[in-house]
Amino acid sequence: MYFVDRSAVVLKPTQVFLDWLKSSDEDMPDITLAQLQSNCTTLLVPEFDTPEEVIGYIGEHFQPVFEAELAGWEVDKKVWPALDLTEFWRFFTVEVHDMVLDMVDADIRISAITGNDA
Repeated sequence: MYFVDRSAVVLKPTQVFLDWLKSSDEDMPDITLAQLQSNCTTLLVPEFDTPEEVIGYIGEHFQPVFEAELAGWEVDKKVWPALDLTEFWRFFTVEVHDMVLDMVDADIRISAITGNDA
């Protein structure tokens, strides 16, 4: 097992996100908040001394994260909310975890996510 020099942030959709999702696509399956929050995006961010610093970092880098989360649902961009920080914090809460361990004795493969995919 190896320590990873990152913190982990679990991005949890809120009821506001779920309400928007259901209102934006009439063919959306009936999902609950518990289901939506059961398999969340986890972000690796630089290590910081306090959770508040991690939150600040997320606030500075929220836009590509917000776009990726919305694009993952294949909802028409015309009905996306404003991609500003206020909406981001209404749509998501975060859990900060400062100990990240890698249990695999192999190199990590890295693939870039680009805005061109959406």
